Amino acid sequence: MSGGVVTGHAESFTAARRLVEGARRIVLTTHVQPDGDGIGSEVALARWLRGEGKDATILNPNPTPRRFRFLEQVAPIEAFEASRAEELLGTADLLIVLDISVPGRLGALQSAVRAHEPRTLIVDHHAGPPEIPGTDVRDVGAAATGELLYRILLAWGAAIDVPMATALYTAIAYDTGGFRHANTTATTHEIAADLLRRGADVALVHRQLFESMSPARARLLAYVLSSFQLSKGGRVAWLLLPSATLREMGADPEDVDGAAEALRAFEGVDVSIVVREIREGATKVSFRSRGEADVNTFARRFGGGGHRNAAGAYFEEPLQQVVARLVPAARAEFDPAES
Repeated sequence: MSGGVVTGHAESFTAARRLVEGARRIVLTTHVQPDGDGIGSEVALARWLRGEGKDATILNPNPTPRRFRFLEQVAPIEAFEASRAEELLGTADLLIVLDISVPGRLGALQSAVRAHEPRTLIVDHHAGPPEIPGTDVRDVGAAATGELLYRILLAWGAAIDVPMATALYTAIAYDTGGFRHANTTATTHEIAADLLRRGADVALVHRQLFESMSPARARLLAYVLSSFQLSKGGRVAWLLLPSATLREMGADPEDVDGAAEALRAFEGVDVSIVVREIREGATKVSFRSRGEADVNTFARRFGGGGHRNAAGAYFEEPLQQVVARLVPAARAEFDPAES
């Protein structure tokens, strides 16, 4: 498979290539609280764009979490700063948004994007209608945006070097939970094998993503296991994380990553919910599920979204107010014993 795996989407891939070819200054971004798929995809693409002579800058709504900073060796990443966002988006020929198609998840970048309305290319694998205006390249069957981007790059005739291969492998490994989640397909494994042949540093990726735990993260995991709540039938588990609790533990937002998966692992639980206070009046919710429990559809009722078994939502509301609306709705939706 030295030529890689390329399937479908020929027309949208060609339209995307025309946008890139016609642009000189390109800004790339991903969603708030960027993760391995968003960051891995944008740094791989930025590296290739720079090799093509483009002025490509990655500007994200939030700083890069510790576990993904090794990817900044592939391409540098700038965290949001208002004047810098205005400067970049005011002069950009093209904005490329990866791993997101919901404007609200652009975070602090949203106002600058609205003000300048740059020509936009969206590359995403999440379900739902396109809500960011622009050329939308979507494959909801892809396990990760990195998987879709791999196919795009090969369709464009791009040479995927070792750093790009490592970044793309990171994107796919992260969104599949190390190739354990239900979104993993035979094609996912085939692409991963090709990235291995191209030199992806698999040992580095797995060490950074799955084998590094800070003391604060360990304390948080202990709190998760001792403070969760269950619905009547045990189908829904949820946890509240006030910002004061996180401060007491010395935990960063990235230390919360994995908490929802830990709750979902409990016997009998179909849906897990972690409600985290970001700051006073702002709340982030992570949903995880197994089987046919569709948390993507549920999250969209609250302005969020994602995948059937993994989704999220953001609220400019206090934590307790969010909990009062969301948790009873989830219990009623996913646990028959609540009805």
